[in-house]
Amino acid sequence: MTSKGMESFLSKLPNLQIRDKIRVDDTVDQLHHFVTVYLFASFALMIGLKEYAGTPLDCWVTLANFKHFQDHVNSYCWTHRLYRYPDKHNLSKVPYELDSDGGPQNTTLLHNSETVGQINFYRWITVIFLVQALLFKLPNLVWNICNEYSGTQIEKMVTMIADSSFDSKEKKATTFSSVAEYLETWLKINRKPFWFMKNRVTQQSKKILRYWMICLGANTRNYLSTMYLVIKAAFLLNVVLQFIMLTAFLDFNYWHYGAKALEIYHKTRSTQDRTHFPRVALCHFQVRGSGHWIQCLLTINMLLEKLLIVEWFWLMVLLCITIYSLFNWLARILRTGQSVKFIVKYLSVFNDDGTLPQDGKRTVLTFVRDYLGNDGVFMLRILALNTNDVVMSELICSVWKRYIDYNNTSSGKEDPEKAPEPSCDITMDDVELKPLTSNDKLNDELHIQ
Repeated sequence: MTSKGMESFLSKLPNLQIRDKIRVDDTVDQLHHFVTVYLFASFALMIGLKEYAGTPLDCWVTLANFKHFQDHVNSYCWTHRLYRYPDKHNLSKVPYELDSDGGPQNTTLLHNSETVGQINFYRWITVIFLVQALLFKLPNLVWNICNEYSGTQIEKMVTMIADSSFDSKEKKATTFSSVAEYLETWLKINRKPFWFMKNRVTQQSKKILRYWMICLGANTRNYLSTMYLVIKAAFLLNVVLQFIMLTAFLDFNYWHYGAKALEIYHKTRSTQDRTHFPRVALCHFQVRGSGHWIQCLLTINMLLEKLLIVEWFWLMVLLCITIYSLFNWLARILRTGQSVKFIVKYLSVFNDDGTLPQDGKRTVLTFVRDYLGNDGVFMLRILALNTNDVVMSELICSVWKRYIDYNNTSSGKEDPEKAPEPSCDITMDDVELKPLTSNDKLNDELHIQ
């Protein structure tokens, strides 16, 4: 795939729909809290069935007295210590050889508190998969709480504009006007700056923060967009945590496991990794004070090895696309130019002559900075994930008209009843990047300092 094709694929990735449901996040987030959760839950189910309904371990009983207790021996060895069977594949992990009785020559092994040669991870693998599923779902639960707390009502707005797609022009205009009015009210409520930034940041710092739309900047509405970036970072941190957790749990470097598996397959044309997932183990079975070494076959490791290979590749894919998604949303939220391009894209759909009336009205740059802010543009981006370009163009046009009407009324420069119909016709050439003029009355009503 060429670099241009890869760029095109990555640009379309956030708009892919995994579930037939109103979304409050992008596709990368859904890969974390939906696809991955079900993936690990299915892993836990497969291992659980093998462990509790099947035979995870099968011990070879040679003594005649023990053959009638085969199930008991299997259960005993499953719940007690298992030791690696020494062979040429695991000499580095097994510092002992077998004696004539089939047990380790190191007689102090059973009384050693250290885990020399022991295999411990397989007993808890079902729990580990369930914990992983919970960790991938947790950031989404926090995001849903934050979204509910902010009062965005995204589901209601999407339902209203989606149901009106084929309504009459008058009814559709009423619906879009209602949604735009709610969005305007929501923006007014969330327009107050943080007290710390309001009182302690210099005017020069405010200008810098306003340009970059930093999350703690004065005069910006940042709660929802900031929390979304935090959740994105939490998803990324969670993927890294999975590698760290599995490295500690499996007692080998899981970061390199996929590359190691490919190396083994290249050399042997087999995926069997007997070093990390031994098939044969030793169990010390004790009856009435006397102990016997028994050889056991860990059949569960044959399945577990394949699942962890799949998990490694999946986590690596998640790691790469999550890093891309995080930096992509950082640019979208922190860079004002990205927000302006997003708004112009939809306003230009209804463009006739590529002009915007310049009779004292705010430019799109002012519209984005002082009216929508971070959260306003973010809300529109989330709505865009749930609708098409035509619907979003009509919605943003309605919001733009309300902004122009309110600006004209507040400035007192025109009679609102005689004012010309606000235009949605705009191109990037109409966006002024000059220093913004101040409208004191409008600023006071919108809580802009």
